[in-house]
Parts: sequence; C-alpha cells; structure tokens
Amino acid sequence: MISRFLALTLLAFLVAACGSAPLAEPPVYPDATAASQGESPLADAMVSGLTAEIVGEQQASAIRLFRVPGSIAWEQVKQFYAGRLESSGWRADGRLLVEGDTISYAAWRNGDQLLALAHTEDASTGATYLAVAVLRR
Repeated sequence: MISRFLALTLLAFLVAACGSAPLAEPPVYPDATAASQGESPLADAMVSGLTAEIVGEQQASAIRLFRVPGSIAWEQVKQFYAGRLESSGWRADGRLLVEGDTISYAAWRNGDQLLALAHTEDASTGATYLAVAVLRR
C-alpha cells in the first residue's frame, strides 16, 4: 500500500514538472548589444513604462535592455520579431500594442508565456534602444 502511495506521489510530481516548460529565450535583434539603465533617460522611461504597464514590478528583472546601432525604425523591429515569433507558434496580442511617436510597445503570447517588446530612438544619444522581456502570465 505504501509503495503504491509513493508511486502515485512520484507520478504527480513528474506530471507537474512536465507542465512547467522553461521560459523561451527571446531572439536578439541583429547587432544589438547589451545596454544599461542610466545610459539614456528616454530608454529608462521606456523600461519604466514596460514595467508599469505590461511586465509588473515583481517581474521587472525579466527585462533585458539592448542598444541597436543606427536608427532602426519601429516597423523594422516589429517585423523582425513578428517573423521570428509567429513562425514558432507565438501570436501577437493586439491589446498590448502601443505605437507612439517616441516609444512603442508590442507583445506576443505562446501558452502561458508572454514576450513583451519596447522600442525607442533617442536623438540625444544617437542610439536605438530595445527592451525585451519573457515571462509567465
């Protein structure tokens, strides 16, 4: 009787572990390099908006900030991520699409995972910044 109980308990743990797939590793935009908060007040505002509106304070550490050389337009960034993500089962979440003059946001979902993206071109630094986060919802 005890061995049957242990077997059922072990099976329950295995099933639970299989249901928790690891978070996806997001694609990185070509030639993007890691950036740090504090480099650009505009990039910092973008990350703050992403944290406040989509990711949430508890998962703010999931946000990775990148610098892309040159002036990369939002449409180029959005097309790159849409092509990479949608071909592997991710679906755009139109409720989280914000296309502004200065800062733009988009998100894709795959099961319980959310990939959120933010973009801004900072004229004062001459750099384009991207923030990318993958988290569970």
